[in-house]
Amino acid sequence: MARKTRIYFATDVHGSSKCFRKFLNAGPVYGADVMILGGDVAGKAIQSIVRVPGGKFHCNFIGADYEVEDGPELEALEKLIGDHGYYPYRAEPGELEARKDAGTLDDLFLELMRDRLSSWLTLADERLRPQGKRLLFMLGNDDPPELARVLDSAPWGEHDEGKIVFLDDDHEMISWGFSNRTPWNSYREQDEPALKASLEKMALGLAHPERAVVNAHVPPYDTQLDDAPVLGPDFKVQQVLGQVKMAPAGSTGVCEFLTERQPLLGLHGHIHESSGIRRVGRTIAINPGSDYSTGTLNGALITLEKDKVSAHQLVRG
Repeated sequence: MARKTRIYFATDVHGSSKCFRKFLNAGPVYGADVMILGGDVAGKAIQSIVRVPGGKFHCNFIGADYEVEDGPELEALEKLIGDHGYYPYRAEPGELEARKDAGTLDDLFLELMRDRLSSWLTLADERLRPQGKRLLFMLGNDDPPELARVLDSAPWGEHDEGKIVFLDDDHEMISWGFSNRTPWNSYREQDEPALKASLEKMALGLAHPERAVVNAHVPPYDTQLDDAPVLGPDFKVQQVLGQVKMAPAGSTGVCEFLTERQPLLGLHGHIHESSGIRRVGRTIAINPGSDYSTGTLNGALITLEKDKVSAHQLVRG
């Protein structure tokens, strides 16, 4: 009987502790042999919780005002903020404004990113090591390069970017977390020729490229896995007749690579709105999408046999 390997893949958790906890639970629940976390692990903003007279703390978070006591109330608020992907920070009045003026706010942001990612990896060690559950992860375009050192030092799991990793005896995987150019000038972007060349360089070392898995953060261009809202010059979302205008925003370099190399499977993310499964020739390309801000985890279950993807489905929870 042919050996089967079940993969659980999720991506773009963007700092949501709730989504990461769900990710750790999902692999064992779905019976995955290999758990793969795609890029964009870091959150996007600090949420200050300011100390006010009387020993209380105040913040306005996603449209709601909170004034809480130190202790369990404050801890519950911090958990709520972390579950939405933001970084709670207990601040004195005017502290963050002073840090911004002094040019040290980015240092604080990076420190908070490191601390959360380190705590996640410690939790992964506690949950997955006893089960021997294999874990692979990488950064995305929105993640500061400095976080790579945190992944490298993880107590459990493997930082897979830029490497050839064997998923089983028959299937190798290459991973690359950079995106093509975006309007946001994010941390890790490449021009299309460089992005394709990065994948090509790794592919040269594949023993069986026709059985390979390509874990490329950005999806292939114009495949309906990459439809994103169109932005105007002011970065506002454009609408037509009251509907959000959408257009392809994926990578032509990734699309060319998949078309020419025809690996077995492509795993992608980056464009949160465009979850789906499509074919690029014989390659099955998957983008589970992302709803991290609601605490909902989108993922994909894929079963590999020697020369084929024998099953695939999107899952959500």
